[in-house]
Amino acid sequence: MRTSWNHILLAFCAGLLMGGWAGVRHEKAILHQFWSRGPETQKILAKLSRKLDLNPQQEEQVRLLLESKREKILFLHQQMRAQFEALRLSMRAGIAQILNPKQKEKFTQMTQKWDKRHPWVAPSSVKVSSGISLSPP
Repeated sequence: MRTSWNHILLAFCAGLLMGGWAGVRHEKAILHQFWSRGPETQKILAKLSRKLDLNPQQEEQVRLLLESKREKILFLHQQMRAQFEALRLSMRAGIAQILNPKQKEKFTQMTQKWDKRHPWVAPSSVKVSSGISLSPP
């Protein structure tokens, strides 16, 4: 009897961990989708209309406002992403300059592995002055 409870507890914990992992992955995918396409005006408008009980005139005004700001949001995100990527590449290059050849090789492998696991953040292929590639070929 004790063994069956252990199995049930183990299955529950495994399910809990898998559910948490899936939730985190889903959240990252949703954020990536948002930033690659920008805010979805229709979804936002529908939610605001439903929650705030907007009349047709208000809906139209909110829709126009959301659409007018959408391009600015996308532009700012692209600008921030470029600055973030430049900073991250600079940091990687600085680390590479500190390392000996054996450490550089391992560091290159580490960054390639990280970039494969995080493709929405990985930089485009860039070579730094130290000669190591900072992203997968």
